[in-house]
Amino acid sequence: MMNNQDLNEQSMDEQYKNNQKMDDNDMNNQTLKGEWNQLKGSVKQKWGDLTDDDLTHIEGDRDKLVGRVQERYGHSKEDAERDVDEWRTQNNY
Repeated sequence: MMNNQDLNEQSMDEQYKNNQKMDDNDMNNQTLKGEWNQLKGSVKQKWGDLTDDDLTHIEGDRDKLVGRVQERYGHSKEDAERDVDEWRTQNNY
């Protein structure tokens, strides 16, 4: 049985891990946003059904890109995330 101190320490560890994940995600999104104008051509090559309006809306935001890929291609969220993350890995972004 855990005492209050153990629970508090566990809670703090969980908070740290969650914050670290958010920081990593924010950093990845910031990198993508900063290079978005350079990436647009590659995105259009990979996902030709995305319109210029889609690319303007996405603004380099990974989650928005995932959403538009999901919407345009009828992919599940998991498949769209996998496609976007594979694309990012292949293009070193």
